Amino acid sequence: MTSSPNSSSNPKALDMTMVPVSGRCKTHGAWSHEVPRDLSSRMSGKCPECEKPPQPIRFEMVDLDGSCATHGEWKRQAPKMLADKIRGKCPTCEQAAEATRAAEEAAKLQTGARSKKARQIMKLLEGSEIPRRFRGRTFENYRTECDAQVNALTKAKAFADNFPKAMELGASFVFCGKPGTGKTHLACAVGNHVMNTFGHSVAFITVFEVIQRVKATYNGGDKSETEVMRSFAQVDLLILDEVGVQFGTEFEKVIITDIINRRYADMRPTIIMSNLNSDELSEYLGARVVDRMYEGGGGVLAFDWESYRSKVARDRELPRGEYVAPAWMQVD
Repeated sequence: MTSSPNSSSNPKALDMTMVPVSGRCKTHGAWSHEVPRDLSSRMSGKCPECEKPPQPIRFEMVDLDGSCATHGEWKRQAPKMLADKIRGKCPTCEQAAEATRAAEEAAKLQTGARSKKARQIMKLLEGSEIPRRFRGRTFENYRTECDAQVNALTKAKAFADNFPKAMELGASFVFCGKPGTGKTHLACAVGNHVMNTFGHSVAFITVFEVIQRVKATYNGGDKSETEVMRSFAQVDLLILDEVGVQFGTEFEKVIITDIINRRYADMRPTIIMSNLNSDELSEYLGARVVDRMYEGGGGVLAFDWESYRSKVARDRELPRGEYVAPAWMQVD
């Protein structure tokens, strides 16, 4: 079938007869111009000056030249409007000065960032409640005298160096063994490293202090028991000291177990320190709690070497190991 001339398959030609359109613009005032009839409705009310695309700004350029004591003869082009301002100025010197200004600005920003980070770390350190004696403890100043100590140091350092991964996996550790074997030193070295390197929050607290804070909520304290327990559960790394030191009451066991279980559920790393051995700790906390410490790459580190605390204040050359005053205490 042959299509008729008026069929929709043949698009209607535009009526290009020019007709006037006019209006008034707030910027350009009254205006009037002609447009094709079929475009008049689309162009009605549109100021032709406003509809024009912006024209590129063209600057008249001038040639400048001069001589620099450092860089010799130079030539440059510059916009005429800026010629008087930069006349006689060596472009290489200006580039060097600009580079110096940019470097100084970058240094200021970097110094500001370092200062901000230092303030943040100081805030973390103050909030961690790590005892003053242990705030300077690092892996570098941890003394090792046997293979077991080297092993403990290596694992504690690996845990600290990879703390973001430990948080992802919920890895935790138990440091258990005899007093004076360096458990607190290594635990605080981990905490200090985590705060200084990664900016994560750390809390150091003894079981006795935990129980005191919980009990304080029963006597109209500032915080509720829920808020206190949440503070122990939400910190990035909790260092819990003196676990089972006195084979505490059933209430103590319930509170400590609850804190550990909350942190386990939220996959938040915990370091438990105890003078009990692994079997005694399992009996105190329950084998299930201790077994959980092995998940995510954590575990139990046995500090089963002899205490070196007594060596600090003992002169081995004396027959009974009497105390000898250090140099700063000697009186002339």
